[in-house]
Amino acid sequence: MDKFVHVYKGSPPDHCVCDQALRRLPNGEWAIIFMTGGDREPRRENYIALCRSEDRGANWSKPETVLRYDDRACLLSEVIVHEQEIRVMVVTHLGNFADWRNFVMTSTDNCHTWNDPVPFSLMPRRTFLRNLYVSTWDEWFLPFQTYDKAPDLSASPLQDGSMKRAYNGALMSSDEGRTWTKSNSIGPTSGWAENNVVELSDGRMAMLIRADVGCLLRSQSTDRGRTWSPPERTDIPNPGSKFRLHRLTTGRIVLIHNPNPKGGVRNPLAIWASDDDMATWSYRRILTDFPGKLQYPDGFVDEEEGYVHFAFDYNRHDLIYVGAKLSA
Repeated sequence: MDKFVHVYKGSPPDHCVCDQALRRLPNGEWAIIFMTGGDREPRRENYIALCRSEDRGANWSKPETVLRYDDRACLLSEVIVHEQEIRVMVVTHLGNFADWRNFVMTSTDNCHTWNDPVPFSLMPRRTFLRNLYVSTWDEWFLPFQTYDKAPDLSASPLQDGSMKRAYNGALMSSDEGRTWTKSNSIGPTSGWAENNVVELSDGRMAMLIRADVGCLLRSQSTDRGRTWSPPERTDIPNPGSKFRLHRLTTGRIVLIHNPNPKGGVRNPLAIWASDDDMATWSYRRILTDFPGKLQYPDGFVDEEEGYVHFAFDYNRHDLIYVGAKLSA
């Protein structure tokens, strides 16, 4: 049976809720790290917070501040939990993404204290880093979504038009994220091009990309993520919204998303599963179609338990936890 729990309700002056990531911490607690602050995003008032659960999502704490500035916005890009360390990939800007910079901050005490943010030197500006994928050969992959090709990198990409030209690729690490190398970039893709990567059964890798064209795009790599093919349209409907891919140890690929081709209609919220490298989706189930926008699901899979655990935001002002039962 699926589980739904209301975690947090935004209210002025911290009305906005967005970019949530549910992670299992080293001590066994769960945490949802998310953006709040201000009436919407992007605003200088945006900051990063977290709520905790000590009982596997049944109850959640009041929010704790992770990173907040008086003069800069803070947005969440990705959260990586590895051994005893939590790494949060952070975006900061002056409003409307002007002077957009990328940082990493870490905690080794289950998110109670944090080291000062340090620049992410490989891609220090105008870039979002998306969900980590760890391959069967133990290499790490961080998909990227970048707008770092404008002449004036301190300007707002919303105002100079460069936000309409996204480029995608992946970063690779063979030493658990201490150092990274970068693939080729593909694009440009019009719009907000969040991406995820997965490994396929024949050794190839696939990347799905949001493209704001009524469906997701797909790119492939035959050299373990070093080079990616030009993206092509898929038959996976998408209204222009972030999604989440997971690959199970069986090779099954699970997709949490909004299967709707109508732009801006982020409803319903569904779970799909494929057993043939995303050629077809033999299992499709709507988790909820409660009226409103059901946005940006992100979390983790517990294969032993048979659940996908994730959080999403409802209409950019409520944070919801979901435990979705996987199909047999």
